[in-house]
Amino acid sequence: MKISNLALQIRNLPSLQDKSIKNNNLDFKNLFFEKIKEIDTSQKEAQRMLEALAKGEDVDFTEVALAISKADLDFKLLLRVRNKILEAYQEIMRMQI
Repeated sequence: MKISNLALQIRNLPSLQDKSIKNNNLDFKNLFFEKIKEIDTSQKEAQRMLEALAKGEDVDFTEVALAISKADLDFKLLLRVRNKILEAYQEIMRMQI
């Protein structure tokens, strides 16, 4: 998955939301878990490429650097989303009924 694809999906969240209403297959929880799995895959791929480079296998250094950067960026995005969710939850808990 390319970084531009992830950015495009984030920009199109309202359209994804409309599809989930029709299909009832894609809700926030499933979308979130799907993205976590994708981030985990990119982390594992970057680790695999880094290990191959360290072993002296024929791996392009630029591809390794790009995979590591992508994995780092994906993880930072995940942390930001998690922090926003926690902030929203805390704000709801502070509300007086």
